[in-house]
Amino acid sequence: MRVITPDLLVAAVTELSRGSKLVRLKDVQAWCEWNGVDAQGDGLRNQALWEAERAEAQGQRRLLKFKSGECKQSRLGWALIPHGTKARELATDLRWCEQAWNGMDWEWVGGVAPVPERRPNRTRTEEQAPASP
Repeated sequence: MRVITPDLLVAAVTELSRGSKLVRLKDVQAWCEWNGVDAQGDGLRNQALWEAERAEAQGQRRLLKFKSGECKQSRLGWALIPHGTKARELATDLRWCEQAWNGMDWEWVGGVAPVPERRPNRTRTEEQAPASP
């Protein structure tokens, strides 16, 4: 099985961007599985994918990166640079922000990370509360 490279990451985003200009991580992972590409590698979860993403950002810079928040469980996506305007609109609708590679790390474009939207707390009524023994 081939391990994902920057070129394969761009190929995945290119193919998937025919449907939506903002391509989500889960769709790239499915593309990798469908095409026999290893996104995992030998390291941690999706380590090869993160290395390919970083190498692409340090090299030709054909992709834009968007993220939903600061935590590791944040939603993530990419777009081709020519699709930047439409991808930024879609990202704004999702409350995602753009990140850019500064040569050492990913930083938020505009300097501020988005605040992940929290689900509202549901308060139970007495009728919904479990019966006490």
